Amino acid sequence: MQTNSLIRETRSVCPECLKTVKAEVLEIEGKVYMVKECPQHGRFQLLLSHHPWYYRQLDDFYFSLITKSFPQRDYIVHLTDKCNLNCPICLADSNSSQTEDYPMDSLREFLKGKRNFKIDLMGAEPTTRDDLPEMVWMVKASGNIAALHTNGIKIAEFSYLKALKERGLKEVHLQFDGFDDQAYKAIRGTGLLETKLKALGNLERLNIPTDLKVTIVRGVNEGQMAKVLDYAVKHKFIKEVFFLGCRYLGRAKELPIERCMMPDELIDIIEEQTAGRISRQSIFRFQKIYFSFLAAFSVKKCFYNQHFLIRRQGEGYLPIDKFIDLQDISVKLDKIKNSKLSLISRFLTFDNLLRLKDLSPVALSFLRGFNLSRVSDKNILLGFVSACDAYSFDFQIARNCGKGAVSARAGVQDIGAMDNVLRDIPQSSFEPKRELNENSCAG
Repeated sequence: MQTNSLIRETRSVCPECLKTVKAEVLEIEGKVYMVKECPQHGRFQLLLSHHPWYYRQLDDFYFSLITKSFPQRDYIVHLTDKCNLNCPICLADSNSSQTEDYPMDSLREFLKGKRNFKIDLMGAEPTTRDDLPEMVWMVKASGNIAALHTNGIKIAEFSYLKALKERGLKEVHLQFDGFDDQAYKAIRGTGLLETKLKALGNLERLNIPTDLKVTIVRGVNEGQMAKVLDYAVKHKFIKEVFFLGCRYLGRAKELPIERCMMPDELIDIIEEQTAGRISRQSIFRFQKIYFSFLAAFSVKKCFYNQHFLIRRQGEGYLPIDKFIDLQDISVKLDKIKNSKLSLISRFLTFDNLLRLKDLSPVALSFLRGFNLSRVSDKNILLGFVSACDAYSFDFQIARNCGKGAVSARAGVQDIGAMDNVLRDIPQSSFEPKRELNENSCAG
């Protein structure tokens, strides 16, 4: 008989009809699951963590700090549904709809009154738009941060990438799934390694701050995680490496849900592949500091997205726990988390705040729109992240989703996780003004 222990009650959506349903986060036989039941489609269960101690303590800490929804300062702009690839796992389901491209006039209107916001120019594949350089310039001229999310095919042309930088491109988030062309064929439908390496070479030549977004599909490319990390360590233009577990979105919904992965499993893999140099315990302690810093300054951050910091040293790296006493800080955080002082006062009471000098430039950069160029060349921020879908959607977590979303189809959504779910509504029944909330029906 299964023994269930309740961690938290919340609300989610049915993966079949997208209606709002009650959900519970439960510990069941030594693992953590989200469990929910739709009156029409039955019971759904999603594995969240193999480590109840980790999930329980971090969940308790997160919600003790973050008790309301913070303002959004980071928006994904879906410029087009077109792409120059047809990836079998495309989360955006590219090239499948007749949705119009996002109008330039709409972008101009959206940018009014905003400064130092992160504007993530995405597609499907934004470089399929001929007017992308003009849109980059528009973002820069408005006083905001222009970030390009791309598969790298177009920026493998040096002159094209150089022109984008000259128009004001501030950073690039490159889809990079490792160094195995067989994995690219499985995940992206074709061999892409040579093209990816050309794109990386151009980014390095132009010294454009870069984030590697590594989509991990179970049974395909888990073995690439440490290899990508080792490459990033040796190339200072790379400021972030984010490992994204494939999720139940777009064409990836044709895969069994078991091929998808939550961030918790990615942490297990990197711990194993680094022989414990990057450990779950250290990630846990760092995450508490990270959540505290961002919450103190009212910066949105998803609970599911876990982070860690490493420092380049010679040809290798040092995890942050090797030069900052994370355990000592973690203990102090536990003592003050329920204090009646303001979040800022709680955070600034640390007698070892000075020891956070390596974290501060990363965390403070969020305050004016997260800008990769402010991350020191000696540091790399690691992420073990998720894209919310109808299986994992959790209203309590989603209200502080770190990304908003803007598109021609759905308009402006301050919560990107909701935008992900809304995109699964068929075009024929989609209502642009429809929103998800804890008492509404999305389907």
